Amino acid sequence: MRPTGRVLGFIAATLLPAGVAAQSSRAPSAVIEAQPPLVSVALIDVPLVEALEALSQSARMNLVWQATTLGEKASRRIACRFTNARPEDVLGCITRGAGLDYVRLSSGTYVVIPGPESALAPTSFAGVVVDAATGAPLPAARVQLAEVPTGVLTQDDGGFAFPALRPGRYALTVRAVGYRPYRTALAVDPRSRNTVRLPMERAEAFVRPIVVNGIRPGAASAELGNGTLADRAGDRLLAGPATFLPGVVAPLGVARRDGTGDLHLQGGDVGEHPWRLDGIPLYDVTALSGLLGMVSPAAVERMTVRRSGFRASHGSFASGVIDLDHAVAPPDGAGTPTAEVSVDPIAASARLSSPVRLGQGTGHVMVAGRTGLWQWTAPSPMVRALREWSVPDPVLLARVSGFTALPGHERLDYTEFGARIGDERVSLQDVHAATRVSWGVAHQLDASAFVMAHGVAYDGTAGDATSAEAAPMLHATDDYAWRTAGGQAAHRWLLGTRVRQHVQLRASSHRLQHTGGMRMLAAPAAALSAREDNGITELAALAEWQVTVNAHTQLALGTELARASSHLDLGNRVLRPIAFETSVTRGTAFGDATIALGRRHHLEAGLRVTQLQSGRTYAEPRLALRGERAGGPRAWAWRIAGGGYHQFVNQFDVASTMPVAFVPSMRFWLPSDGTTPVAQSWHLATEGVLRPGGGWEVRGEGYGRWQPSIPMFDYGVMYDTTGVNAPLGEAASFVARSDGRAVGGGVRIIRETSVRGVEVRSELAYDVGSAARRFPSRFGGVLQPPSWLEPHRVLLAGEMRPLPGVVLAGRSRAVWGRPWALRQAYYDLFGAAPMQGGLPIAMPGAAGRPAVFDLDLAASWTRGIGRSRVEVGMSVTNVLDRQNVLDFGLRRRGEADDYARVPRVLPGRQIAFTVQLRR
Repeated sequence: MRPTGRVLGFIAATLLPAGVAAQSSRAPSAVIEAQPPLVSVALIDVPLVEALEALSQSARMNLVWQATTLGEKASRRIACRFTNARPEDVLGCITRGAGLDYVRLSSGTYVVIPGPESALAPTSFAGVVVDAATGAPLPAARVQLAEVPTGVLTQDDGGFAFPALRPGRYALTVRAVGYRPYRTALAVDPRSRNTVRLPMERAEAFVRPIVVNGIRPGAASAELGNGTLADRAGDRLLAGPATFLPGVVAPLGVARRDGTGDLHLQGGDVGEHPWRLDGIPLYDVTALSGLLGMVSPAAVERMTVRRSGFRASHGSFASGVIDLDHAVAPPDGAGTPTAEVSVDPIAASARLSSPVRLGQGTGHVMVAGRTGLWQWTAPSPMVRALREWSVPDPVLLARVSGFTALPGHERLDYTEFGARIGDERVSLQDVHAATRVSWGVAHQLDASAFVMAHGVAYDGTAGDATSAEAAPMLHATDDYAWRTAGGQAAHRWLLGTRVRQHVQLRASSHRLQHTGGMRMLAAPAAALSAREDNGITELAALAEWQVTVNAHTQLALGTELARASSHLDLGNRVLRPIAFETSVTRGTAFGDATIALGRRHHLEAGLRVTQLQSGRTYAEPRLALRGERAGGPRAWAWRIAGGGYHQFVNQFDVASTMPVAFVPSMRFWLPSDGTTPVAQSWHLATEGVLRPGGGWEVRGEGYGRWQPSIPMFDYGVMYDTTGVNAPLGEAASFVARSDGRAVGGGVRIIRETSVRGVEVRSELAYDVGSAARRFPSRFGGVLQPPSWLEPHRVLLAGEMRPLPGVVLAGRSRAVWGRPWALRQAYYDLFGAAPMQGGLPIAMPGAAGRPAVFDLDLAASWTRGIGRSRVEVGMSVTNVLDRQNVLDFGLRRRGEADDYARVPRVLPGRQIAFTVQLRR
């Protein structure tokens, strides 16, 4: 039974007189000092204030306290039991039970004060930093408490934690590049769940997709090698996927291959850094996806490029990984439904988003789509380029077709071919759906799905270019169709102030079908045909935990289970047929530890262990050291990282055997099953950025990568000399182990300033790189540079905003030192073939292509009209209309082995317009 109004716990109290005169041998005037009374008490479940009042009255103590000192502790209940004890002992028991203390003044008054135990008792405080508009987590945001000397950085999930804080009030500030600072005051109470959700408002409206590659000014060293938010709308310079690459004006370590649009990271092949959309692998199955755009730009919020030295929790990839995130909410986080429509020369895209409520949860839902406009708006320079690329190569035609045996076609390889009638078709169809819903601070659900159906086709004739009146000589068709579908659902759970959990289920499916044919019109029975069919599906489950161990140590622990199935069916007149399929299950455990070494330096250590169903196990240790100075007049950050990397699903390219193919190769993906080589590489990379003030920024990187194991398609086994032409049914029969290396670096000098009130941003960049690898059965086993290598690259870019809503931008590029002068089919098909004799293909690294120089200009105008926003853009690529060489074909021009090189050139000057309407 609890007392109400009076102390029921005093069962007995025996008090002696207040003072007792003592007998003494001294004079009667001498008196001994009075002794304090003794008390016997039994306080059972008594409120603090009542216990203090009862002690003060019963022991006749001059006892004082303040309500502000007691605070919420005034209602705490006390339990103390004493017999014949000093009042001070009873007071000590009462104050300790409430987490308080007391002092005795010289006047004899006792004062209740805050206890040292309660003032120093540590507690934890945690939260998640998100984009206020979209609810997306913000990595690498800096969270600072004014009363704490060091701040913390949010992890990839936007989470952070302060594991040891004294209870009390704190002034909190959050800063993230591209966002307005977030400031608030908060109370940390050891008896409460100290978790918060901190929404950050954007400094300006971003233009999708946001591209992440290296840190932006003021960001932290944790993002070096990974990236943080690009904070300038003009960075994208976007006028369609085939012109400017969105946001990537001069990214460190990233090169875009001419002719295909493929991205190559730090000298690596395109398949060594796969793409992921919301964590779902996008297994690119054609060499033209880079030109057409792999996904609809309207559906993508952010692109993050992770280069050499990435963390264990980011995956197993030989060179890096490119992560895309769906755009779930509108950029301004509107609380009403919004619509967006954009048109460029390649496609029309639309996007709808709306707030959604699910029980007590709130969030957004998005639906986006894209459809191709090639048949109406295809840029004529690109159409001409594709048509010219589809002109038959006479030497390739003569060697792979056997048409030289036909009467009147003996000198086929001397013919100068030209396109006559041609029809190039490009189809793009994308549908995306995504949602993000949050329930308070603790729970967030993300789900997304997409279906993409793309295709390119050619149907045309060609004839002797030296005689316009001559009838066409041959008719060719080439048709590629590929389909990609995927979906995922993820749940983020803030388990407490020290642990956050992320669980994801995902699935994806990819398939490519290709058919091609060619026939001589003078002899219809003489025909070539080709067919390919390949695909891959993957199912996976991922669980990850972010753990704050203490103020200096963060852990990321996780596990993943995945199953991949693929098939390949290849048949043509040149190479042996392949009929192959496989399914592989793999399990992975990983962990990352981030340890603070003082205020400015951090050590990152990670390990990733993967076991295949064959029982083989692979370990990937990783280590990084980084430092930063985020404040002050000179901000800087640096990072050096290294470690081991494997890749368990690998891309292979098989050259097209059709002499008219404008798609240079067909791609397929195989999961490692233990019978084929597993890709392995060792990375050492460093990156740094310095902001000396005055709007200047200098950044640089260096990297080295040794690849002792590169799975590679072996053309040497693809030629059947027995006449049986039996199909290959095991991956180990056509996949061989190779090795290679890549080293390089780059520097960027960036200046942001204002000239007579006009914002101006300029950037000068230089990249240098060297890479080499062995190609099985070809080139005598000598290391050769890869065909995509750009040894030297200089870029100059600028942007200005002369008027509100107006952006003017330009970019100039120079690339030189490119190897592999001939069409890649020459080196692939004939490098190990019996019919290679006489061709100049012995050492592709010694056969260079001319330098590439181009200049691109762009302008955009944005205007708000009521609740709508309209943006109109125009770009002119290759302003100087230079005839930059893509590569060379061959034509015989004399007897014996005398060949003329026939250039294939990149598209000339191209003008494009874009329109975007958002409401």
